[in-house]
Amino acid sequence: MNQPHAQTQLRHGRVTSPASRGSVAVELGLLGNWQVNEMEGGKNFPALTAGPFPAPYQTDSDSVAPPGDGHILSGGKVDARDCLNFTNEEMSLKLNRPFTWPMLSVNPGQTFDVTWEYTAPHVTRGYSWFITRDGWNPKQRISRAQLEPTSFFDDFYTQVPYYSHSAEMKAKVNHHVTLPGNKKGHHVIVLMWIVANTGNAFYQAFDVDFQ
Repeated sequence: MNQPHAQTQLRHGRVTSPASRGSVAVELGLLGNWQVNEMEGGKNFPALTAGPFPAPYQTDSDSVAPPGDGHILSGGKVDARDCLNFTNEEMSLKLNRPFTWPMLSVNPGQTFDVTWEYTAPHVTRGYSWFITRDGWNPKQRISRAQLEPTSFFDDFYTQVPYYSHSAEMKAKVNHHVTLPGNKKGHHVIVLMWIVANTGNAFYQAFDVDFQ
């Protein structure tokens, strides 16, 4: 028999290593993998409005509206996936027990290796990485004010227009970035997989502890 979520389960992609907030929520039984595969929201982040993707890639599909503040880590999803935006206090209330988002131990300036699993690869413009500001407040949900104003790493295909180079612009299974060299303690990283031929990016989030 067909499962009721058979079509839904086959969508898009998620990070399988290291542990993201999405994978933590799956382990807790709050979400299914298919929900974490499908955390798509407007790709013009940190802009708030829909519209053309910035130059020199404005021939890509226009962005839909990016996630609002407080809903960034779920790609703007406000269903069950909103739990990914929860503070430790909100999660503790939801689970009815003390909870702290698990943190990945990292060093400033190290290489951060990510593995993706794609269930529906899209024509990929690239990947963009954001991180919380120094002095951010973990008792508040992640907002633009809580993040550095610009990405700390971008990995983009440069071919334009995308529709003449679709076969080359493949999603990357293994992704390696250099973390900022000046961070200490707990920070949240937001990773976006940016699609060229739709208005969306797929959002993944990690809690890290800089040693």
